[in-house]
Amino acid sequence: MKSLIRSGLLVIFTTAPSIAAAEGWTGFYAGGQFGTIETEMTYYGRTISEDSGTYGLIAGYNHSIGNKIVLGGELNVDKLNYTEMPFAHDLMTRRVKARLGYDLGSVLLYGTYGYSEIGDGTGENEDGTAVGFGLDYKVNDSLVLGAEWLRDSYEFEGIEMDITSLRIRLAYQF
Repeated sequence: MKSLIRSGLLVIFTTAPSIAAAEGWTGFYAGGQFGTIETEMTYYGRTISEDSGTYGLIAGYNHSIGNKIVLGGELNVDKLNYTEMPFAHDLMTRRVKARLGYDLGSVLLYGTYGYSEIGDGTGENEDGTAVGFGLDYKVNDSLVLGAEWLRDSYEFEGIEMDITSLRIRLAYQF
């Protein structure tokens, strides 16, 4: 999984200079993402961690303001795949994030911060925060390829859980 993500990042950085800049970041977008996660959980003085994978859906809106500034909001949902954690099933995360970016033509550099919720599908959900940064690259006027680093943090019932992820994203802007 990590080699696939490295390959995707390499494609973004090597093709960016050779393709003409697409115009405009304003608009709705929707797509998917996949990546690798590192989860660290501390409870009762014991810390455990696991490296695994994730995949999910994204949808959002960006609005260009001023010369180079882009403001946006995004919703996403991810499935987190676990085999070694002390719970018996995979988890789902849902996020509402604000994005603040800098427009470099066909590339958008951005930071993100928002609300994150994690649950197991039984109605038992925990609240947390998500913070990160990313890079989006406009392949053409509609197709956006990106990479995002994100850290979700949760604290509940004496348990601290941090999930650090690196995702490749593909979206259609309309």
